[in-house]
Amino acid sequence: MEKAPVKHNRLRRMEKHDYTSACIYLITVTTVERKRVLGSLVGNSPDTAEIKPTALGAYVAEAFRKIAAETTKKTGCRVQVLHYQIMPDHFHGIIYVRDTLPADYALGKIIAAWKSDCSHALWNDSSSCAQEFSSEKPSLFSRGFNDRILFRKGQLQTWIAYLNDNPRRLWLKIHFQNRLRKVYDFRAGKKGHRYTAVGNTFLVTYPERLQVRCHRRLTDEQIQEEVTKYLREARQGTVLVSPFISPAEKAVYDACYKEKLPLIHIVNRGLDGQFIYPSGRDLSGCSDGFLLVLAPYADYSAEASAARITRAQCLDMNEYAADLANVGLNASH
Repeated sequence: MEKAPVKHNRLRRMEKHDYTSACIYLITVTTVERKRVLGSLVGNSPDTAEIKPTALGAYVAEAFRKIAAETTKKTGCRVQVLHYQIMPDHFHGIIYVRDTLPADYALGKIIAAWKSDCSHALWNDSSSCAQEFSSEKPSLFSRGFNDRILFRKGQLQTWIAYLNDNPRRLWLKIHFQNRLRKVYDFRAGKKGHRYTAVGNTFLVTYPERLQVRCHRRLTDEQIQEEVTKYLREARQGTVLVSPFISPAEKAVYDACYKEKLPLIHIVNRGLDGQFIYPSGRDLSGCSDGFLLVLAPYADYSAEASAARITRAQCLDMNEYAADLANVGLNASH
């Protein structure tokens, strides 16, 4: 029986993780009712997009920078703020807990103290930001917070790039709302599998859809042959479908992406949740209208996203791609 997608609020903590342990965390908090009181998006294009903070937003950022020194002073444990990004209605920050924290001063207490400080700043704010809230002494941020835990080499730089890319992503979401709107329980393929979809959903209705599947162990010459073969199909209007995992499949994706040819990308990470969207080129391809990203898995854990993809997962995603495809390569190929 097909499993129903699992919906999560993205605020639950990771089970069995010790939040007093030395670790690097990516923290995300949202303002109450997603009120856009921390800043505004400026810029005339995705490349020039940036966030201009309000006075309140500037205070929130400064308070976040100070929590490292304040926590170190209170606990004697080294804590660093590595990076942050303020957005109109939410805030991302990366914290490095270098030493084991006291049992009564885990990560949640650090974030709670910072959020409380920011709420006090809101109460004293005489600008229009304070007028956005109805109660006399409101909380600035919604209850709880989202955290991701660093597990693997290179993940920190990925996080930093993600935070820096947030203004560009917001610009794209605002100017291409229809193309970047997530569609939940999107049914497609011969078996009617359910996906979370972002991008050009009409690609699943194109008359010819071809699975891209290439062996992992191909020479450079063989990879180029695969690229030429699939490019020929895509240039004729065939939609290429694949998780694009092997080196040859990735080369096909790169070549088609460069020419903005129609692609359906099956991904092994869930896209459910307010902060979860396709990343990097996938997001840009969706906004440009030639790409559809499909997530057959409703949710994913931080552990799963950090682990190396398994052969079983590769086979599973290739089955989804095969189900979406409706044509094979021409005999002449």
